[in-house]
Amino acid sequence: MRLLELTEQAIELMRNSLLEKFNKDVKDYKENRAFKSQFDFKFSFNPSMETKPEDKIVIYYTPEAYEKMWNLVDYFKSEVGWYGLVEDLGGHMYRVYDVKVCKQTVSGAKVDTTDEDILEFMDSLSDEEINALKFQAHSHVNFATTASAVDIENQTQMIEKVGNEGFYIFQIWNKKGDINTYFYDLTEGIFYDRDDVIIKVETSEGTMDDFLAKAEELVKERKEVVTTYNQYSAGQPYNGYVATKGSAKTQKKESEQNFSQVEKGNHDYNRFDFQ
Repeated sequence: MRLLELTEQAIELMRNSLLEKFNKDVKDYKENRAFKSQFDFKFSFNPSMETKPEDKIVIYYTPEAYEKMWNLVDYFKSEVGWYGLVEDLGGHMYRVYDVKVCKQTVSGAKVDTTDEDILEFMDSLSDEEINALKFQAHSHVNFATTASAVDIENQTQMIEKVGNEGFYIFQIWNKKGDINTYFYDLTEGIFYDRDDVIIKVETSEGTMDDFLAKAEELVKERKEVVTTYNQYSAGQPYNGYVATKGSAKTQKKESEQNFSQVEKGNHDYNRFDFQ
């Protein structure tokens, strides 16, 4: 995650970092003669911050919202865009509970909406839906979900319209099931990218992760062991059995028993990972 603007907290962090570096360089200057000849004090500030587990954003999809979004991506051969209604659950948790589609003109690599399209779309929504319209997404068909220059420009324009309070979510999907999330916490002035966001699909019994975890305990893969036998001649030992005349059936039966040995092992299932 990184800062969107210089908040009081960020300014205080810069001040402390600057003072710490200045004191260190002054000490080195006094103690090191060689350092004096090349002393050049510089300071830079990186707006990126470490994301702790408790700071991550968790976005839940209701089953209906997830089905609508995935089917939009899967159905259209071109790009397609949509909006989502979002509920703030508190504690960095959010739920996308419904999906709305606006009139648009699409191609293999672009989604266009006019001002008239947007006005018509907004007029079709209730006040409650307009207040919950905090989510915007589109597909990249079979391409990577990295935001293009046009995507970033659209995000910037939308955030300017939203203002300095609340939040807004942007996502890019593709037909492979990849989802890239751009989350803007406008109240705190912090931006979260895909590595800072966890996505969960809800079910009637919790989330899809919960369902898969239970299923993983029940489903095991059986792995067969292939045994190679050496050639043998009559009267010679064969896997502990001495071949004699009239014993072909006995040999076949014992061979089948040996080949039927199996070894059970755990199966490593890939869980849904929408980030």
